[in-house]
Amino acid sequence: MFLLTQDLFNNLFELGVLFFILGGIFPLLLHKWQHFATAFANGCSFAGGVLMTIVAGRLLLFQETLNLMAWTIMDPIILKVHFDMLSSFFLLIIGSMVLICAIYAQGDVGSNKQLDGRNYLGAIMNFFILSLIGVVGVDTSVTFLIFWEFMALTSFALVMFEHEKKKVRSAGYIYLTMTHVIGVCLSIAFLLLYWYTGSLEFAAYKNVGSQVSELAGSIIFFLFFIGFAAKMGLFPINVWLPRAYPAAPSSATTLMASAMIKMPVYALLRVSFDFFGTGPLWWGLCVIGIGTVSMFAGSLLGALQNDTKRFLAYSSVENMGLICVGIGASLYFNAVGAFTLAALAFSGTLYHVFSHCIFKSLLFMGAGVMLRATGTCNISRLGGLIHRMPWMAGAFLIGGMTLASLPPFTGFMSEWLLLQSMLHMAFEPSTPFIKLFAAMVVAAMGLSGALAAAAVVKHFGIAFLGKARTPEAAEMQDVNGSMRVGMMVLCFLSLVLGIYPGGAFLFINAVTSGYFSVVFKSDFIVLVPFVGAAEKLTISTGIVTGLIFVILLFTYLLIRRLYGRSRYELESVWTCGGEHLPIMEYTAASYSQPLLRIFKRILGAHNKIVTQAEYQYYPKRIEHRINIDARVGDNVYKPCIGLMVKLFKQVKIIQNGNLQAYVAYMVAALIITLLWIR
Repeated sequence: MFLLTQDLFNNLFELGVLFFILGGIFPLLLHKWQHFATAFANGCSFAGGVLMTIVAGRLLLFQETLNLMAWTIMDPIILKVHFDMLSSFFLLIIGSMVLICAIYAQGDVGSNKQLDGRNYLGAIMNFFILSLIGVVGVDTSVTFLIFWEFMALTSFALVMFEHEKKKVRSAGYIYLTMTHVIGVCLSIAFLLLYWYTGSLEFAAYKNVGSQVSELAGSIIFFLFFIGFAAKMGLFPINVWLPRAYPAAPSSATTLMASAMIKMPVYALLRVSFDFFGTGPLWWGLCVIGIGTVSMFAGSLLGALQNDTKRFLAYSSVENMGLICVGIGASLYFNAVGAFTLAALAFSGTLYHVFSHCIFKSLLFMGAGVMLRATGTCNISRLGGLIHRMPWMAGAFLIGGMTLASLPPFTGFMSEWLLLQSMLHMAFEPSTPFIKLFAAMVVAAMGLSGALAAAAVVKHFGIAFLGKARTPEAAEMQDVNGSMRVGMMVLCFLSLVLGIYPGGAFLFINAVTSGYFSVVFKSDFIVLVPFVGAAEKLTISTGIVTGLIFVILLFTYLLIRRLYGRSRYELESVWTCGGEHLPIMEYTAASYSQPLLRIFKRILGAHNKIVTQAEYQYYPKRIEHRINIDARVGDNVYKPCIGLMVKLFKQVKIIQNGNLQAYVAYMVAALIITLLWIR
């Protein structure tokens, strides 16, 4: 019976892959019937996402593995599918996000008759989904790199979909350049692993850290980390992220921000805890430090943005930094032998991975609605949307509260687990340096959370409250049924998993127990620092939720008892006797002005005031211009680009147009190859 059940789920996985293949091929052939082709592509995505979610859920709940032999490319390069607990968890993320995004995409792209080439977008999306599944499903270095490059190319096609726009082309070229840098780092790291193990199989890399010197292991680990950090968008190698996200279509950006950006997280976890197992203590500290810098920089730069998509892109920089803090904390605790705390940080990382998928998808869906209805995501040109789009406003508010880590949503729970990990590091017995370092990380987490909350208030308040600032904002209509369903499902998940995180821990424990042999209670909310055994320190979410509900109910009844029903009157806003105009409202730039003043030395901000006046004390117009120096670009990227240009000019002499020289290169390469394989 077990074999039949196992075969059934293997068949479900194969059927899901078939749906994605059909969804990628047939829309290309149906370019004359774009509406039908788009619906077919989204339907295939939805069906495949449902099947992948079922398969991944089954594997995690019953702690089983899935193994399929697909294709022998050439010995020893074999395309095999292998899903263990870690890859099954990320398959669950891919499947669930795909099915939700497919529902939204049908309402967004399927009903948008002005978008030319909709069938091609649906086809590329299905191939993109296949690449994501391949990245987490293969278990050899060559096939991993093949699917990694396939993911890079399909995502590049999504970014470049509206290539007739200059900004889109610029964003696409920067993204493509960064993917090449990533590919070089990963290729060198895998070549070094092959050098030491003589194998392409991931299984041969298990605990390879014990087989190589610390120097060699550190070189390999940080080559991997640089490559994955660039794909995650960690600061300062995040240059592609705030350009690519606004350039891609909204339905594509939703999947890129929720699923694709988690692929380097999966790979980093695989390398850290499968390939190396336990590394030196300083590895974890370095990862925490880099994550902390990215977390603070992302939240600060995000709070300054007036474009909602760019704000969400920088928010991803912040959250990827937070995830790196969790990975680094788990590496640190694993190195010092505190396996329960390592499991706590690891579980918090996985929980925040899933939480980020939920709220970032939800917010990008909201940004897509803004863009489609008004042609802009610049909140300075919006306003008053809550009156015309109450459903979307409510969903965006829930997503913003989750991003800001406010209870009772899932963002609060996931970030709270990561905060606990750093509190343990600060107060557990260790050196003064470790304690100070952990305390600074905790402070940075608090500051980043405050900046994220301020950014959410800014974008919701300016875009949804007040009066409409443009005719387009005044005429916006609420989302259609399909888009509304997709957003409401994400709102429901954020609330349920925030109140009852045990629902997520049913799957997270399956992964964590395989690495640390630690299983947390499915209803725990807090592992209180500074005390002994973990079994004595878990507090039930049910108890906490019940207490909060009782306190709120008692407070409400007490206020009603003391003051009775609330009494209020609606009056017009006082504007010195004149008419209240949208131009009088608080602007997005003015909201960010205090942050610019506080961090002007870090940002390199320069404020310039231009006054147009007929009389000295009675100006007709005052303009505030703020310029921010591109310090990272000027001090990091431009010198590197200049160095590379000089290098390539020297290498260019090889390409001299001489046919005899090219034949000589081929002969030399052939001789070297024959000597190598001899």
